[in-house]
Amino acid sequence: MKKPSSSRRDFLKTSALAGGLLLLPSGFLRGQNAPSNRLNYAAIGVGGMGGADTGGISGQKGVQLVGLCDVDKERLDGALRKYTPRFPKVRGFRDYRELLEKLGKDIDAVSVSTPDHTHFTAAYSAVELGKHVYVQKPLCHTISQVRRLSAKAAANKVVTQMGNQGSSSAHTRLAREWFEAGLLGNVKEVAAWSDRPIWPQGMKDYRPVKPVPEKLGDDGWDLWLGPAKFLDYRDGLHAFAWRGYYAFGCGALGDMAIHLMYDAYYALGLTAPTKIEVSNITGASDIAYPLTSNITFHFPATERSKNPVKFTWYDGRGSNNRPQSPNGQGLPGNGSVLYGDKIALSVSGWGNEFKPLLKEGEERPKNPPKKYERVRGGHYANWVNGILKGEELSSSFDKSGPFAEVILLGVIASRLKRTLTWDAKSGTFTGDDEANALVKGGVPRAGFKA
Repeated sequence: MKKPSSSRRDFLKTSALAGGLLLLPSGFLRGQNAPSNRLNYAAIGVGGMGGADTGGISGQKGVQLVGLCDVDKERLDGALRKYTPRFPKVRGFRDYRELLEKLGKDIDAVSVSTPDHTHFTAAYSAVELGKHVYVQKPLCHTISQVRRLSAKAAANKVVTQMGNQGSSSAHTRLAREWFEAGLLGNVKEVAAWSDRPIWPQGMKDYRPVKPVPEKLGDDGWDLWLGPAKFLDYRDGLHAFAWRGYYAFGCGALGDMAIHLMYDAYYALGLTAPTKIEVSNITGASDIAYPLTSNITFHFPATERSKNPVKFTWYDGRGSNNRPQSPNGQGLPGNGSVLYGDKIALSVSGWGNEFKPLLKEGEERPKNPPKKYERVRGGHYANWVNGILKGEELSSSFDKSGPFAEVILLGVIASRLKRTLTWDAKSGTFTGDDEANALVKGGVPRAGFKA
């Protein structure tokens, strides 16, 4: 199969970098979006989780949906049919660069809900233009991308949010309040687990080459690949099973640990781990994530945690790969447990779980005084209100960036199937060139960023 021409991509890239696109939208600073305080918003990626993001953000008060973008014509057409009655001026695009070129002066904010490997190229391009961005988890595909995107967002003073919705939950804040009030006691060990993957992993090769489906058109597959190395079209990548492949996703860890590890990370005030260990890796291959994995992160003591913390992640579909259940109590299919020396706590902002795991006859402690304000209206409202009203963000990149790095460290350890030692200050693994190459990632194809 012949590779599609990239001349149109090169043109769009050149015009974006050299032309008027570098003008910031009027009112790009929070709280200054026109006299009506209206937020002009465009969605990049409108299928799957992108559909939820588009609906959730466009449904907020003060938001005007002006642009929709998806490489899949069927998904894009469906979104246009859905949203045009409410937003008659909304326009559809299949290339995010064309959306930014054509609507650059008219939009204030952009959501990026594409496969992991294209988060950075779309989000960074939007941030360069001074657009506020909401980016799906795990934020980026590589640690280098996380750091560069976070730095650019800070430099351009845009309002940011990562799509780990549980970070806006009341349970997440309550868990921190319990820990800080001493109700759990010392916490030296934490576990989090998931019943993912629910998509294929452990594949030894890609599926056979097939013609590009009509819904992707002449250039849709090329657009879907974005910065990734060219690969002829295969079934099972677009639009769901990409998560299981190194080239496009971050596996079960990137999909679910980014949700389920956050409650404890936030409650204990953890920073960056110094060592990452792997075990129980089954079904790994040269191109795909394993069927099961246990990843143990060793965190140093912090001002809040007071002592080092060993944090172990478990995943695997149908494998019963779970942590020990305190006091023999059942655990949900996805969640986390903080093992305090007074009380163990099962908590998940993502799964709406807050359950002290008490011994028989033990009384549940009363909640301490509320210390942290609860988010009004949920995660999408938090981002929109952060732009329009200056509300504090639950998962702005200064918070979610360092946490996303933790997950991506586990992704690298899972790929290499060995213990790694990490120096967060230098952003390097100690004495491991192969691991350090994965921190940066590959060279992007022409016309894209990586």
